[in-house]
Amino acid sequence: MEHDVWGDLLEPFLDTEFTAEQQAGTLARLSAVGLGPEEVARIREQVGPLMRAFNSLHWDWHHLGITDLLDAAEADWIPEHLRVRPDDRAAFRTWAMEIANRAA
Repeated sequence: MEHDVWGDLLEPFLDTEFTAEQQAGTLARLSAVGLGPEEVARIREQVGPLMRAFNSLHWDWHHLGITDLLDAAEADWIPEHLRVRPDDRAAFRTWAMEIANRAA
């Protein structure tokens, strides 16, 4: 089974809590695909406001992944200042896929 990089990156935005051991396991999996703690923090900071807005409606407690991220980026019900601008969406999708493909 291939590692779901975005599933791990978006874990803090789920409507649940994770133990320190679970969080360490997530960071270890991300590190194994070349995403160190600083890069993980930057990515989460970048997508955090968008994913918090997205999950404030869905209240997903099990899994958020790249499809959720891409849906949130374009959802018309997300506050406009959080959405990815139409002119930036192709670059955003490319960036997201490059991160997802680190597990390949």
